[in-house]
Amino acid sequence: MGDTETALGRCTRRDDHLLLRKEQTHLPDASKVLRRLLNDRVIVRLFRGAYVEAAFYGTLQPWEQYDLQARALGEVSGRVLVGYSAAALWKLWRYEPTPVQHEIHRRNGGGKRTRSTVREVSGALPDEDIVGEHVKATTVPRTLVDLTRLHGFGAGFVAACSALRQKLVTREDLAAYDVADMEGLAHWPLVVEKATGVVESALEAAFLAQSVFFGDFTLIPQVSVRGSNGRNYPIDFRVEGTEEYVETDGRGKYGASASEQEFNLKKEKERADNLPVRPERFGWAEVMSMQAYRRMLDKLGCWHRWDLPRIHW
Repeated sequence: MGDTETALGRCTRRDDHLLLRKEQTHLPDASKVLRRLLNDRVIVRLFRGAYVEAAFYGTLQPWEQYDLQARALGEVSGRVLVGYSAAALWKLWRYEPTPVQHEIHRRNGGGKRTRSTVREVSGALPDEDIVGEHVKATTVPRTLVDLTRLHGFGAGFVAACSALRQKLVTREDLAAYDVADMEGLAHWPLVVEKATGVVESALEAAFLAQSVFFGDFTLIPQVSVRGSNGRNYPIDFRVEGTEEYVETDGRGKYGASASEQEFNLKKEKERADNLPVRPERFGWAEVMSMQAYRRMLDKLGCWHRWDLPRIHW
């Protein structure tokens, strides 16, 4: 163990716990050191030339691992990150929390084959749509356009809500982006028109995306309801033209630590006791499986739909 710790200590490690082969030039035996650490399971290989400390990597949630993988891929591939990988770099919400593949731009329609976890995306990519030096990625507007054309309305809409909330773009920026010669963007105008930075989580954005896309009812996000104690309480959604309300309970809504969750759950109980309305509550699985949407169709007396078109792929 001591030798392993010594070997790890000799390596240049980043604050995000990445170890890059190209940054170990001070070690004449760098390949041997990395191979030993890999065999001893001290580090995990993410991509060729990119590793991460195993102990740290194991503490990450799958979607956090995906974010770290995106940074590593950008560092070692020399290619432009696009789609969900670019979204990870910009810290945009994802309709699919942990995509099955990373995405890079294919130069000149060619290039060698990549591993199954990396998808090469072809198509024109002007220099003005690329940012970054060591790690290159598409700009936020181009990332949103690519998410929409590669993965559907849901992907583009959820990420656009995140970008607007973070003030990374404006609606005018999105409207001004020229998509005239691009395919797969029939729903891009709807993303531009309806995405909003008012929603506070990826799950809220996903449920709002479904309402906008399918169009059976209209959701008004982040409404305020006066409680019996005279206080105003925020609720995720009200269905327009009704007194029906919806709350989504996504990951981390009540905090990351046990003490934070306990405090926030007490506040939530106080709110529930004082609210004059009882919102429908849906978790992640219910929203993503469309159960929440169909439940609202039933509650609102709408025609039940078994044939909902795909909103994400």
